[in-house]
Amino acid sequence: MKRRAFTLMEILLTIGIVGIVGTLLARVISGVMPDVNKAKFLRAYTASRTIVRDMVNDSMLYPDEDDTLPTYGFANTAAPVGGPYASSTYSGPDKFPLIFADKLGISASNVSEHEFYSVRDNITYKISGDGPYTINYYAKNPKTNTEINLGGLEVANDGGTKCLIGDVDYCTNMTDLRRGF
Repeated sequence: MKRRAFTLMEILLTIGIVGIVGTLLARVISGVMPDVNKAKFLRAYTASRTIVRDMVNDSMLYPDEDDTLPTYGFANTAAPVGGPYASSTYSGPDKFPLIFADKLGISASNVSEHEFYSVRDNITYKISGDGPYTINYYAKNPKTNTEINLGGLEVANDGGTKCLIGDVDYCTNMTDLRRGF
């Protein structure tokens, strides 16, 4: 009985087919994997909106006032009237950024120039303005060691929010963004 072996041509053809299928499969899998920065943005965006809503609805932090006054809502820089933030530390132009950072779990001593880093989110938050405010999220690009602007949140004095586009547009279709996770 004669044993039949594979020919060189059959082996090369098999390797070629496996290579093509592997390449196609890698492309499909990479398209399914979520974008890490997209996940960071969504987590920061959702947390920011929740914190802003809680802050504006807390009458000890931002007492209800006449919305025609210039110090209405987040433009109110007076020290809170009670609760854990009732101190001069949380007054003036630092009131909103310090309370926001604290609600994210960041100590006031780690807030510098309205900028702070969240280890939990792996994001740097930068807050600008004096009511209304702009909160931008930055992540490090591990390949180039540069900051990437992920976008952010624009906060009106009355607590209204609007998504801000960064280096990549994660705001345009928020429904698709949430569905991806």
